[in-house]
Amino acid sequence: MDAFLLAYGTPIIAFVLILGAVIFVRQSRQHRIAGNPKIVQDGLGKLGAEYTVLSDVVVSADLGMSHVRHVVVSIYGVVVITVKTEAGKLFGKEGEREWQLKPSREILYNPLWENRKHINALEKITGPVWFIPLVVFTRARLMVYFGAYVINLKSLIPYIEQNKKSRLSVDKRDEVIAKLRAISSN
Repeated sequence: MDAFLLAYGTPIIAFVLILGAVIFVRQSRQHRIAGNPKIVQDGLGKLGAEYTVLSDVVVSADLGMSHVRHVVVSIYGVVVITVKTEAGKLFGKEGEREWQLKPSREILYNPLWENRKHINALEKITGPVWFIPLVVFTRARLMVYFGAYVINLKSLIPYIEQNKKSRLSVDKRDEVIAKLRAISSN
């Protein structure tokens, strides 16, 4: 046994250390990439032709301007996406004002409320349409159930594609897209 360890121990230990380093670097790279809000836009680009994605829509809100990260328009409704890139374990409740990220103990104001403000601002432009609020966490682990409208990044596309009930006519969809593009180009 000692002869085996002397002959093969060092290469085995070196292999294990190198493998561990490769795994660590790969996970850390994926974590950094997930911290980039553009990763959501890239994911939305995989949606089919029946969906129109508008990014970085700025609309006038009650208290200034509202920056809506992504809006996905289809005959199935208007998905208003708020992206959160904070990392950690997320705790809280759907209706609470503040949620907590651990281990940093950072307080995060309820992003569902932020999303609601975005919808209110968009509704002033589009009129009443079927809005679907959605908060996407790209790096945080959701430790409790925050409701149907709070998801992680890997659930984004399946979440959008699962809704196949027609809520808007083709004309209304096109009208909404035209109105949102008009304000986005300004």
